[in-house]
Amino acid sequence: MSQQELLKRVVQVLDDLKIDYMVTGSMVSSLQGEPRSTHDIDLVVHMNVNSISALFAAFPASDFYLSEQAIQDALNHRTMFNLLDTAQGDKVDFWILTDEPFDQSRFHRKRIV
Repeated sequence: MSQQELLKRVVQVLDDLKIDYMVTGSMVSSLQGEPRSTHDIDLVVHMNVNSISALFAAFPASDFYLSEQAIQDALNHRTMFNLLDTAQGDKVDFWILTDEPFDQSRFHRKRIV
């Protein structure tokens, strides 16, 4: 699956699970006219422990690497976890939204494009 297809799949899962998110990093930079060539997708997510099992189940081990424990640890420490497409090697970085004023401010300024 292409990187764009992976992004569409991840966004669909997040929407279905009602996990609020925003795309960030090189993908957004490129859309805004400053191309960057990294091969990952960066997302900031606002989720809680009730979503862990459903998110984990949405990405089967036959096609993806996702650690349920890594999701739990990221939520506990307000850090990040990864999803890997094992066929293509593309990676999605899920950054947990923190309570820091700057993080909250930028998350609330997000736009749908």
